[in-house]
Amino acid sequence: MPASEDELVVSAKTGNVGAFDRLMLLHQDRVFSLAYRILQHEEDARDVQQETFIFAWRSLSRFRRDAAFSTWLHRITVNMCLSHKRRKKITVCNVPDDNVETRVSTSPVSCMEKIETAAIVRGVLAGLPDHYRVLVVLRDMEERPFEEIAAILGCSVESARSRLCKARRLLRDRLRPLLEES
Repeated sequence: MPASEDELVVSAKTGNVGAFDRLMLLHQDRVFSLAYRILQHEEDARDVQQETFIFAWRSLSRFRRDAAFSTWLHRITVNMCLSHKRRKKITVCNVPDDNVETRVSTSPVSCMEKIETAAIVRGVLAGLPDHYRVLVVLRDMEERPFEEIAAILGCSVESARSRLCKARRLLRDRLRPLLEES
């Protein structure tokens, strides 16, 4: 069985289902994480994860290998998320999740403030236009390099940087009054 990701891709392109299964295992967590951060709903993220891998399998013959397989797969994931939202007309609710990290704190009040702030940020992020939210998720939450973001979004690095600057400015402008209230 091929060992490297590149070898798995080559083998999967010839129809080797086992090689594609290994590629799915390698990428399933990141695909889910990206989908969840964009959609903010576990069941929808699982649906998109499944749709992404089905689409990738069916489209593998068109993968030219001029970008990393993961970049290609994450671009599919972003497109699937946006398509899923349009189909379902998803609205995101501002309920804090259990994954909020509250490091050692001096008081329970401080912990609650961090949880409330995280919920406010998630709510405002959910309200950003999709093209801005995707950028913030990819860069600020997943810490992807601009080259990969540009490849995922199909734009230049400069364009990705410029759009992210606008997204952050919009996020900051929308957060400012909410955080000043709390």
